[in-house]
Amino acid sequence: MFGRVALDTYIDLRDVRVSGYVSTGLIALVAAESVWGTVNDWQGGSPSWSFLAIVLVLPAAVAFVVWLRNATHNAEAIALHGVRMVSQVWKASDPDQREVPFAERVASPLIKPWQYAFLAMVLCDVLESLLLDTRAYVVFSTLSTLCALGAAGLACFVVLRISAMQQRFAVPIRQRP
Repeated sequence: MFGRVALDTYIDLRDVRVSGYVSTGLIALVAAESVWGTVNDWQGGSPSWSFLAIVLVLPAAVAFVVWLRNATHNAEAIALHGVRMVSQVWKASDPDQREVPFAERVASPLIKPWQYAFLAMVLCDVLESLLLDTRAYVVFSTLSTLCALGAAGLACFVVLRISAMQQRFAVPIRQRP
């Protein structure tokens, strides 16, 4: 009655592709704006570009939270195990680790660097805003942009990879006659 679930078994999951694409697109837009703003800062332009980045971060964050909520729901359905963090969502969603006990599964080694890059970006943004009228402003603007590019690239990879792994569980595999 409670046998193993084969990888070709259909699981009714939420589609995370659209929210994943929207999330990664907005994250990339925030990173691009950060580059544009830093170039503007180095040319002596107005620091108002930082305000635009803040305005763009909000929809990116909302899209990411929507994606993460749906991906977490899917991960719990796939693994039959409670998950709360991105690393746990990865572990639950990885079809290559399906036969490994959940506690022994391995998450992507890129998740922690992504989180650290994001935190470093936020710290640089705070320092940048505190040093707005000094020469150090441009230095922290540049550091923030470098962290934003790293965090954005890693975030997009993680979102797209988890979405693709979960899609393997959501689509029934056609049997050849």
